[in-house]
This record gives sequence, structure tokens and C-alpha cells, in this order.
Amino acid sequence: MLIKTLINVLQVVLFGSLIGSIVSLFTLAFVYGVKYISSLRQSVNNCFITDSVACFSFSPLIFLLFAAIVITLVKKYFGISRYHGPADVILSAHSPKEELNPKVGVLSTLAAFISASGGASVGQYGPLVHLGGTIGNFLSSNMQKVLTKDVFIGCGVAAAISAGFNSPIGGIIFAHEAILRHFSFRAIAPIAIASVASATLTNYFFPLGILFQNTNSNITLFPSVTMSLFLGPICAIIAVIFMKSLLFLQKHSTKVSNNDFIRILIASLLCGILGGFVPEILGLGGETIEKILNNSLSLKFLVLILILKLFVTVICLSLGFFGGVFSPALVLGASIGAIFSYFGYFIGLDTMGDSLVLAGMAALSASVIGAPIASIVIIFELTQSYDLAFVAIICVAGSCLVSSAIFGHSFFDKQLLNRNFKISRGRTEILLTEVKIESVMRKNKYLAVSVAIDKSDLLHLFKKTDFTEAYFLDENGKLLGKTKVNYVLSSKSKNIIQEKSPLYIEKSSTVADAIVKASNFVGESIPITDQIGKLVGVVTESDLFLEYIKVQNQISEIEKD
Repeated sequence: MLIKTLINVLQVVLFGSLIGSIVSLFTLAFVYGVKYISSLRQSVNNCFITDSVACFSFSPLIFLLFAAIVITLVKKYFGISRYHGPADVILSAHSPKEELNPKVGVLSTLAAFISASGGASVGQYGPLVHLGGTIGNFLSSNMQKVLTKDVFIGCGVAAAISAGFNSPIGGIIFAHEAILRHFSFRAIAPIAIASVASATLTNYFFPLGILFQNTNSNITLFPSVTMSLFLGPICAIIAVIFMKSLLFLQKHSTKVSNNDFIRILIASLLCGILGGFVPEILGLGGETIEKILNNSLSLKFLVLILILKLFVTVICLSLGFFGGVFSPALVLGASIGAIFSYFGYFIGLDTMGDSLVLAGMAALSASVIGAPIASIVIIFELTQSYDLAFVAIICVAGSCLVSSAIFGHSFFDKQLLNRNFKISRGRTEILLTEVKIESVMRKNKYLAVSVAIDKSDLLHLFKKTDFTEAYFLDENGKLLGKTKVNYVLSSKSKNIIQEKSPLYIEKSSTVADAIVKASNFVGESIPITDQIGKLVGVVTESDLFLEYIKVQNQISEIEKD
């Protein structure tokens, strides 16, 4: 027993470290690759048209057009119908049948790399989360006896966040909060090891130090907390506008054009022209956040960044470019936080430092990705300031409360809901939707009779078969009605069909659909029909209960300890 325990511990340490190291290297290659190409792009960002008010550079437009061409060629050559992101990782972690395709994962990451390097207003953390999850999923398919698939995926996700933000604790919490949606002792150990291994390797090769080193943490809590109470709901409203606009345009993108290249060309032109005047709205937004933290932008310019950043991000992510929503949300949050800071200064609250900027970043991103605790912890790890994290708590709480009431848990949950996966209802809903009702009905027998049968013959059949219900069919087997034995016995009329439109379930339905339909049902069985109404079988309440219990046992096994 002791030897077996030691072997299990060794396996957890080994594979957690392995996943963390692999994901860390890929993440670092992505982040520093984007930074290097972005620096080249910015180095040729010379003004072509200039006056006392503004200047225009063709550089953003040229890089975006080049990126658009490369992305179109990659998508066409490899036959990718849809890029994958964090929503697919969440679904795969909750569903044994949903696997993360390594080819699609690599190409999605490549598309995000090209988009971000070209200056498109997209995020890097969504693609990195998907890449980490894909690596974890790939390893799980070859090492199923070591850890469960969801834990492997959680390890990959935690490692990606840990390396991307230099935030090992944030990575651990994000994996549990946003992806797995549960905490357990069995999962926490390998995920923690993967996250710490990733952060350790990152700091060894690239000692970044503390990000946002110039943040002013010398603040007075009372005015900062007071302002953050009002900032939270505003962040929620902006987050909802951002998410709804993005989902709307993505849904109706074909109305812009049916041609993929035309759509991404339009995005390049719009964003390239706007970015030529205001380069701060393009790219990942790290430099923009630094400028905001350094108080180098005016109030009018902050409002301009808030509006245009939201606009170009929706355009880029809807019309062909690919990337995450986390980084743009951070820029939007920083902008609205800085705007609130200006208002605070106007009324004499000048001891808030950068608290509202960071609180806005945490709050708006938390509403978008659905990870409030992870967002707060990431802010704490980035700034190493308890006071700044404390202010962020209030803001995040207010933002998530409002956004969840208006929009839902997160942008990723809404994406899955649009694909008919109700992730917010937990693993039970997903697993039940994967079981077709026809697999449950096969063993069940039933009494089917012709509509021409007379009352005495039907009663004889009831007595002979011990059934209490009968289904009336036409010559083609189509369901015409249903009756119960007590109705036939008590009825004085010749019409022995009790229900001409009985409750039925279509053959293509899932057990989840059947449970909803049968919630108010009382009787012996429920008929199952095909698309033309032909009776193909029946299902009982007992069948549905047993299937539900089986799924619950599966979930208990996954989430135990």
C-alpha cells in the first residue's frame, strides 16, 4: 500500500512537472515571438500625414493586410472550418466524448500568433489557455491511467496562465474556477505542480520581475473602495456591451460577406485606418496599459481608447482574425478605471494611486471570462500589493454580480450555450445530453394495437399482457393515441382512445431532453417516435432515473476527494 502510494505521488509530480514545462516553453515562445514582431511593426510606425492634432501611419494597415493574407492561406490550405478557444477547453474538461484536436489546437494558436503579431486587436491568453488544454488532453489520451482527462487539461491551462502572467497561484485558481468548475484534493496537487513548474521555468530563462512595476500602491483605502463600488457596475455594463456586440457580429458576419477573405480584408481596412491614427487601440494592449498606469494619457484620449478598442476588437474577432478576449478586456478595464480616477481627482480624491485602473482591469476581465477569484489573485501577484488587490475585490464583486444578472456567467458559457451546451448547469447536464434516448428504450416492451380494435379485445389484451396502457397505431405504425386500462373499464362510450395527443419524445432527443419533458408525467411509459411520428419504442420514468443516477455516480467519481 505504501509503495503504491509513493508511485502515485511520483507520477503526479513527474507528469505535473512535465506538462508545466512543455506548456511553459510553448507559452514563452508565443509571448516573446509576438513581442518581437510587434516591436518591428512599431519601429516603422512613422507618420505619413501629420498636423498639430494627429498623425496617420500606413504601418498598421500594411501589417494587418499581410496578417490577413497569411491567415486566409493557412485556413484554406489546412481546411479549418472553425478556430478553437477556451470554450472548447471547458467543454472537453466536462465531457468524456469531447476531445481537443491537436491539429486544430496548433493551427488556432498559429492564427492567434499571426493576428496578434500583425496588430489585430485580439488577446493572447485565450489561445494560450486552449494550447495548454490541448497539450494536456493529448497527454491524457496516452496516459489515461495516471490522471483523469480533466485533470490533465487543468494542468495545461494552469501552466499557460502561470507562464503568461507570471502568476502561479492565479493559474491554479483559474484552472479550477473557469475550467474544471470544482475543487478536489486529487486535482489540486498535479495542477499546482504544473503551475509552479511553469512559473519556475519562466523565471529561470526569462526573469521578468514583477509586472506593472510602476504601479502606485501608496493609496488610501476609503476613497479607493468607495469609488470602486461605483466602478464595478460600470465595468459590468461595458463588459456586457462588449460580449453582446461580439456575439451578435460573429453570428451575423456572413451578412457582411460570404467570402472569408473579404471579411478579414474589411476588418484589416477598418482597424488599420483607425490604428493609423490611434495605434494604442491595436495589438495586445500591454503598452497602452503601461501608458495608462503612467498617467500619460488625457481624459479625452482615454474615452477615445475605450470606444475604439471595443469597436476594433469586435471587428477583428468577428470578421476573420483570431485571438482571445482577455487582453482586450484588460485594456477596456484599465481605460474605464483611469477615467474614474480622473473623476476622483476632480472631486479631491487624489490618494487613490493606480487602484481604480487595476480594479477596472480585474473587474471587467472577470465578467468576461467568469473567473473573479483568479482575476483578483492575478492582480495581487502582478502588483505584490495587498491594498490594490483589496480594492479590486470590491470592484470585481460588483461587476460580476451585475454582468451575471444581465448576461450570464461568462462569454465562454454563452458561446457553449449557443452551441446547445448548457455548461452553467454543470457536468450532469452535459453528460445527459450525450446519451441518446434510443439507447435507453431498446429493452422496453409495450402494448400496441390497431385503432379498429374493439373494447372487449383490448381488455383481454390488458389481462393477458399485464400492461396498463396501450398505444393506438395506424397501418403504417404511426402513433394516433393512447389509453389506460382504468379508462377503458370506466368508459361507457365506444371511443376508447383516452389521449389523442399523448406526451411523446422524439427518437433524436437526449436523456436530458426527456427528463425535462417527463417532469410532470404520470403513467406507465412514454412513447418514442421518429421524425414522421412512427412509434419506435417506449421509455419509463425508471429508465430516466437510472440514467440520471449513473451520470451522478460518474461525476462523483470525477470530483471525489
